[in-house]
Amino acid sequence: MTSIPRPNLFSRVWTFYTTSLREKPLRTKMVQSGVLYISADLVAQLGIEGKSIRRSMEGEQGEEVYDPIRTARLSIYGSTVFAPLAHYWLNNVERIALSSKLKTLVAKLSLDICLWSPFVTFMFPTCLGLLEGKSVDEVRRKVAHGWFPTWQKAVCVFGPTQIINFSLVPTQHRLLTVQSVGLCWNIFLSWQNNRNNKLLAAAQEHLLNAQEHMLDVGVRPEHVAELELTEEEVRSKRNLALAEKEVEDAEKRRKGLKDQAGEMGVGVKMAWS
Repeated sequence: MTSIPRPNLFSRVWTFYTTSLREKPLRTKMVQSGVLYISADLVAQLGIEGKSIRRSMEGEQGEEVYDPIRTARLSIYGSTVFAPLAHYWLNNVERIALSSKLKTLVAKLSLDICLWSPFVTFMFPTCLGLLEGKSVDEVRRKVAHGWFPTWQKAVCVFGPTQIINFSLVPTQHRLLTVQSVGLCWNIFLSWQNNRNNKLLAAAQEHLLNAQEHMLDVGVRPEHVAELELTEEEVRSKRNLALAEKEVEDAEKRRKGLKDQAGEMGVGVKMAWS
């Protein structure tokens, strides 16, 4: 008599999730959104921004120290504010039914980009600013400064995502789909940051070697313009300039990656329907 294979862990978790989603859709999406916001911020703070949990546990503070309060704020926002609004938005958008599938898709996508996206791009920094205890004027300035470029970046990533989402994904799974894309984006940025850190370390070592070589050949960096340089000294000066450029480029990439993290970066990636 053959035995029936038991479902694996993933199958059991997925069955539990889909059952919960069917029976208690709003509550399930609230929990789901809170968990995914926590995951995204952990990836952002630890993987992209390079913050330290150990230093946080030791009571240190600063830009290089993991901020659990930030993670808590994002989780509260994702579960209690964003998830309910996204749930009702998606359900209402699904009611649109025009004469063809293409027209229906265009209508849904247009509403999503022109109404929902600007709204959540405004709502996220507003809610987070208030949770941080900032004044209304401070929140208003923050929103005015970052709203439009943030919305542009979000459209570039999630516009194509939503074409697939509205075309192929069942309504109840659309929030999970788009937040999973946001989480994967954070993971990709984390990988990029780790790779760039290695390039930066190599560039810094190259720079140090170039500086040492200049000293070995008797050229002091601050005086190179005043000297008649030999061929070796010219080569040493050129190597130093290249090494400095490598370090500068790596630092710029690191800053760019960090700019895509932070609370606003997490919010943009996770707060879309």
